[in-house]
Amino acid sequence: MNKQVAVTQFDQLIQSGDWLTQRKQSVALTLTECLQPAGGKDAVIFPPTYARDEKKKAANERLNHPYAIDTFRRDVEPETAAKSAEVNTCLLDSVGAQANRMETQFKKTPLSALVPQVLIKAGDAKVNLLDIGHRIADGAVRHSEFGIKGKSAISAIKEGNANEIAKLAPTSLVFGFWDSRDTQFKAARVLSSTIRATNVEVLKRSAQFNPAFDPTTIGLNETATLDSVPEPDDKDPLSKEGMRSAPAVDTHGGVRVYGQIVRQTEVNLVALRSLAVIENGEIKGEETLRLRRYILGLSLIAAIAQTDYNLRAGCLLVGDPDVEVKARIVTPEGKREAFDWEAETIIAYAQAVARDFSKDPGGEFHFKPESVKEAINKKAAEKEAKKAGKAGKKELKPVVEQP
Repeated sequence: MNKQVAVTQFDQLIQSGDWLTQRKQSVALTLTECLQPAGGKDAVIFPPTYARDEKKKAANERLNHPYAIDTFRRDVEPETAAKSAEVNTCLLDSVGAQANRMETQFKKTPLSALVPQVLIKAGDAKVNLLDIGHRIADGAVRHSEFGIKGKSAISAIKEGNANEIAKLAPTSLVFGFWDSRDTQFKAARVLSSTIRATNVEVLKRSAQFNPAFDPTTIGLNETATLDSVPEPDDKDPLSKEGMRSAPAVDTHGGVRVYGQIVRQTEVNLVALRSLAVIENGEIKGEETLRLRRYILGLSLIAAIAQTDYNLRAGCLLVGDPDVEVKARIVTPEGKREAFDWEAETIIAYAQAVARDFSKDPGGEFHFKPESVKEAINKKAAEKEAKKAGKAGKKELKPVVEQP
């Protein structure tokens, strides 16, 4: 990538100004992409499945599936509505799932050079921080040699200084994190993305498994071969061994999309402008600008970094050639102006601002099991002390003397 770019080209989006200036600054960059199944627009796709509330399922036949579908209208069928109105929407990839897909792209060349590559080693296993669910606040990180640095960085951002985290684990700022096991601090996402389908019809499928042999013809009558009689509610022992026919009737069979499949991505410029470098209680202007440029560069890259949308088995998506990709700058008044999200320019910008920002080199850090034990014992002791304190207060109730 030899394209020359100015590191200042997006400064008007991320610089802080006075109150009047900030009221007029753009609030977001959005990227809207229409997708379609790889098998064609009429192909059936499989959304993610979630645990079902059996009580709600029994009360409402429409919930007899494990998909996340929100219904807006019941007076129009999805096929009738098609693209003229939205009667329902189905989640195909959540904010968290999209974040995980985007973040792991930074392990690949040339994007790997843009962020520190931090490896946590436990025994013979190694895991990259870019693969770890809670990012810098994850237990695997907190209880490793890297944990001291991470805790210091979280303490700093609680006081408004994002510089340490940007140097150690910048994607924790891009995709956000919650230190739910320690400080309870939450860092808002700068970048968010979801994939949803509109006007979907839920389908069912059935299957039948037949064993290679009829068990009754090969001496496998379970009542004769078992030493003990199974409980009435136990599963057929032969079924457990794959020797009994097993029907699967009317299970979830994916969805047919009559509307659109849309990936909606947003860079929150307000959240980005809240990041600062602070020393002795003062914001360092030039250092803050370098930090924001760096996080903006990573966010712009992440938004376009997925090379495919292979979301899960039965859900491979591709672009829709009939619908233009829309990149927009959004103003506080809701106006939307074109934004050039051109890959070559964005990559060159991200590389330039990364060189201008002093990142941590990364490295390999060992997990410390003893740290987990200490944390468990400490919390247990605190709990016991709290109980003892409450018991002591009950015993020390004042006695009111009778006159």
